[in-house]
Amino acid sequence: MNKVSAARRPRHEGVYADLRERIDSGEFAVGSPFPTEVQLCAELGASRYAVRGALQQLEEEGLLSRRRGAGTTVLRHSPIQTFRHAVGSRADLLHYAHATHMRWEERERLNADGQLARLLGCDEMREWHSIQGVRFDDHNMPLCIVRVYIDVTRATLPPDIEFGDEPVYEWLEREVGIKPFGLSQDIRAKMLTPTEANRLGEPIGVSALQIIRRYFDAGNSIYLISVNTFRSRDFVYNMRLELKD
Repeated sequence: MNKVSAARRPRHEGVYADLRERIDSGEFAVGSPFPTEVQLCAELGASRYAVRGALQQLEEEGLLSRRRGAGTTVLRHSPIQTFRHAVGSRADLLHYAHATHMRWEERERLNADGQLARLLGCDEMREWHSIQGVRFDDHNMPLCIVRVYIDVTRATLPPDIEFGDEPVYEWLEREVGIKPFGLSQDIRAKMLTPTEANRLGEPIGVSALQIIRRYFDAGNSIYLISVNTFRSRDFVYNMRLELKD
């Protein structure tokens, strides 16, 4: 068999288009091993550089998972859309909540131990209502894991409460009368735990972005904290500040 000349080898874009079409068609089942770089080079008559670039793009789109020692695995047939969240006002926060939908899964009452207290930035053993779930985008793909903590001294939650897609701080304002006057926000990097990876449909150990928001009332007391965990590649956070004298 004659070797394909270097001049005729498919470039990165051509290799990507070919592999993307085959993934979209379902030729490779979700969870199945994907051909190696060497196999693809031989099959497509492409350079190692072109194949590697195409695989990297497919990985960035969330279609493939590539891990040293474990090979390449097909994650899904359709790419994950990057969620761009621009925040400059309360209206922007509401738009984010209403442009997605929630699926609440767990609820408990707990005391913040040392590790949780450090994460939340609160006193140890402070008591909270804890509610957890997953937020989905308009394609019903998991977008982030949501954990909400409500100060038990500020609100009593009915046993059959259903927040639905409504922001929790909006529910608290309407039902309890606590109005948010400000919030602080921390953004930190972390690795997905096995439970988090399962909820987001990702391999264990994938990098993630964690956003922690603390809501303050008129007396500057924290009454609500939310912890959202995103895959780092899926989230772009944008904030605009107007600097005036």
